[in-house]
Amino acid sequence: MFKKIAKMASLLSPFKGESGGSANVISAEALIHAGLVRENNEDSYLILPEYQCWAVADGMGGCECGEIASAIAICSLKTAIASGQDLIAAIQYSHHAVEQAARDGLGTAGMGSTLVAIQLNNGVYRIAWVGDSRAYLYRSELKCLTKDHSYIQLMLDQGLISDNDIENHPYKNVVTQALGGTDKSITVDMIEGKLQRDDIFLLCSDGLSGKVSFQGIEQALSDHNNTLNDR
Repeated sequence: MFKKIAKMASLLSPFKGESGGSANVISAEALIHAGLVRENNEDSYLILPEYQCWAVADGMGGCECGEIASAIAICSLKTAIASGQDLIAAIQYSHHAVEQAARDGLGTAGMGSTLVAIQLNNGVYRIAWVGDSRAYLYRSELKCLTKDHSYIQLMLDQGLISDNDIENHPYKNVVTQALGGTDKSITVDMIEGKLQRDDIFLLCSDGLSGKVSFQGIEQALSDHNNTLNDR
């Protein structure tokens, strides 16, 4: 779908059906790939349709520790959601789970993970995230719903750099907060909105958003939407 240059992308296409009519159908697809640079993949994903919840995590920490951190983040998120916690509380739970694992010697101190998750409930979507993994909504056109917790984003917000400076900036991949890591506490951002028929959401790590242009992602989702409508 994205020429296999992305480390991870999780795609879900909810609300295929008439509002107020027959039951809406939610379909989900996932793609994971190590990319062209590293041999291992540090991303993990969650598909939890019984709780209408999906998530993507991108691990950090080098060697296999990033892979461990993202797996713990996803597993603990699943546990928290299944126990009835809301999305923000569930992500906070995942943060503490990654911290505790490092203290217990599973992985290494300082390992961390980004995470972005979506949950649907009664025609409303809620998206929560920490780090620079993103959520996009395709609704006739593409919109990025999340705002990166990254050093680059801070400099953009302050007008210190422009979009043209991002690609070659030495701090391009530096996040300002993550699950686990060295942060004692984190701030989980969340947005919500009403679902519409034929909405397509894309959750992805920076292995996709950092390598495929906004226009390229938009075209891929447009093509995907056309394929769904032709079925």
